[in-house]
Amino acid sequence: MEDAREVAVAKLAEILKHPDDLNTKVGALARKIAKEKAIIDAQLNTGVQTQLDNVQGGLETLAISRESTHKIKDNMQLIDRLCLEAQSLIGDFPRIAKISRIHQNFVATQQKVQALQELYQRLKDLEDMFAPMQQDIFMYDSPLLHVHYHLFKLEEFRDKTMHQARESPHDVIITLKTYFRRLDVLSDDFTQYLWQLTRNLIPLVERDCGPTIVKLIKIIEVEEEADEKALAARQAQTSHQDLHGQKGWRLAEGNPRTIKSYRVEFFEQLHQSLVERFAEQLAPYRESEDWSGALDTTDFIFNDLELVYDEIVPKFPKKYKIYPYFVLEYHRHTYEFLNQVVTQDLDAGTILRLLRFVRDYYSTMSTRLGVTEELLEPQLLDGQEQSLVDEYLKLVRTKLVEWTSNIMSAESKDFIQRNQPPEMSPDGQYGMTRAVDMFQIINQQIDVAAEANQGKLLYLVVNECHKVMKDSQSFWKKLLASEKRWQLEEPETAPGGFVEYVMAMSNDQIKCADFAEEILNRILPMVEGKYKAQVQEKLTTAVDGYMQIAASGRDALLEVTYNDLRPVFQELFTPRWYEQPLIPSVIETLKDYCQDFAAHLNEFLFNKLIDDILDRFIMFFLEAMRHKNAKFHMGVCLDKIQKDVHMSFNFFAKYKPMEVLEERFDVIDKVHTLLESNRRMIFVDYYSLRQAYPDVPLAFVEDVLSKRDDLDKAALKDIIEGIKAKAREYEPDSDTPPTIFSRIKW
Repeated sequence: MEDAREVAVAKLAEILKHPDDLNTKVGALARKIAKEKAIIDAQLNTGVQTQLDNVQGGLETLAISRESTHKIKDNMQLIDRLCLEAQSLIGDFPRIAKISRIHQNFVATQQKVQALQELYQRLKDLEDMFAPMQQDIFMYDSPLLHVHYHLFKLEEFRDKTMHQARESPHDVIITLKTYFRRLDVLSDDFTQYLWQLTRNLIPLVERDCGPTIVKLIKIIEVEEEADEKALAARQAQTSHQDLHGQKGWRLAEGNPRTIKSYRVEFFEQLHQSLVERFAEQLAPYRESEDWSGALDTTDFIFNDLELVYDEIVPKFPKKYKIYPYFVLEYHRHTYEFLNQVVTQDLDAGTILRLLRFVRDYYSTMSTRLGVTEELLEPQLLDGQEQSLVDEYLKLVRTKLVEWTSNIMSAESKDFIQRNQPPEMSPDGQYGMTRAVDMFQIINQQIDVAAEANQGKLLYLVVNECHKVMKDSQSFWKKLLASEKRWQLEEPETAPGGFVEYVMAMSNDQIKCADFAEEILNRILPMVEGKYKAQVQEKLTTAVDGYMQIAASGRDALLEVTYNDLRPVFQELFTPRWYEQPLIPSVIETLKDYCQDFAAHLNEFLFNKLIDDILDRFIMFFLEAMRHKNAKFHMGVCLDKIQKDVHMSFNFFAKYKPMEVLEERFDVIDKVHTLLESNRRMIFVDYYSLRQAYPDVPLAFVEDVLSKRDDLDKAALKDIIEGIKAKAREYEPDSDTPPTIFSRIKW
């Protein structure tokens, strides 16, 4: 009642949407509803009257049938009474009846003995005919009906014999069962053969064995007719217990036949065969969990049903309704299969494929087989197609997180443990391959969403993919920082291969940036105008993020490289530097690193890294001049510095143009000039250095000059005061860009 009230209120709310509708629509609406009510009441009255007439007619028919039954019973009792009275009219009737029964028993016994003597020979003949049929169910023009006819007669003989001997001693019954055992075996084998034929109806038709199906159905009909007679006899036995044991009432003794119910078993076997057919067709796809492939292979459903309609239906009696049976069986198996598919972890593409399959299934059933959707129960997917569509984005989100988490977990394990070297591409670049896997997943989700031709859906999928990319970038940023810290602080305990894996990771980040940019260029034309800017912003941010992580990897390579060189730079300009050349060892170390970088690092990253290595070299060189143990012996150091700079310049000349190197090494040249200046020119050389590098710290100049062994304290003091005065006179422009001195931590 409450449901009806809610429906009515909702209907009124839909019709009367505005206050003015109460004045303009209520009258017309009331008349319309009253008219519809009158029509429905008239239809109900007609239907109720027809139903009452049918019930009344049925009651009258039952009354007539009951009266006829009583008349038949009375007439049968009258016949029985007349028979008993007639016996008294014949002289010696009891003796005649006894002799007649003795004769009948003698003849029956003689026939029974003869039948028992011939049993094994008849069985042998049947077994010889049946053996080839067992070996080949597709045997054309098999003697199936002949075998069944004679086997049926032997089974009747066995059942009747065992029934007659039911009150015999136990050893007699055992002997008879033993004697009939061979018949029992043949009977069971024949029954199984029939069910084997049943399970192969479609293959039989495909092999042009249609007559075998007709024979099979004929046998089932014969057995069903025998079952009906046996059941009728048992019903009579149950209904007339008062006549049991009376002479002449054999029907009341029942029928010895075992009820076989072949028709019921036929449909059971047919059902099982269809279960096996679906299992056989779909098993490879279930094992590989290729649900899209499984959906693609379901064409066998429509092919089979067409074959059933054309070849099998004409061979069955109409009462079997074999075509509706096949249609509903195939439909229910399809329903169960789809329900199984829905419970799996499906990707978004498979879900959309599943929804398309349901639409195509009903369409094909209607156009190709003439079966409308209303006849196919239960409804595929239980009518939850829209719910699947609603779950699409949730599934995309869940799967993207799951898959990318697995990928990052595997990659992080490799990156941390570094048990094996990273994989190498044909061009020699290191990589970890799973970046390609991740973007294959992302591309798949975006492609599927693009096929849906819904701009908002595509944007939402891109948004989910963007979240995954940002999570991946954050993950690598933290992992790289942690591993770099371990490598720099405790290199003796850190696993080997850090440099190689950082190169692989950095290369992957460049690939990811390229992939993200390719996605942007590919899908931007597909996105609706109002979402275009948002999609572009998301993917551009992702590209920038990947480039930043690649830059972090480049910085890690730089730190590791100079972490090895730092102790050597700290000894420049110290007594050890004067004793033996140190820069050659630095150059050899850089040479080893740079050869690896050139061979295994992305070209763009390598060029950037060479710039960083060059800048860091100059910075370390300048920092070494301020070291507390540094000392400039003017008679020796200027030439040694010149040689070191020349060697370094030649090394970097392999990777950078001459004009670039001259610009970068200019700062060392100017410091060298300042270092060798005499007292009169030193202010000029400082001014030249300050003009080129306005951010050069005065403390740096003071430290360098203080380490010259040719300047005493008084002279140094005068020079520094003069330089400070010069420095106060020079004010660089506020927009002057910072130089390398601003990057050095003083």
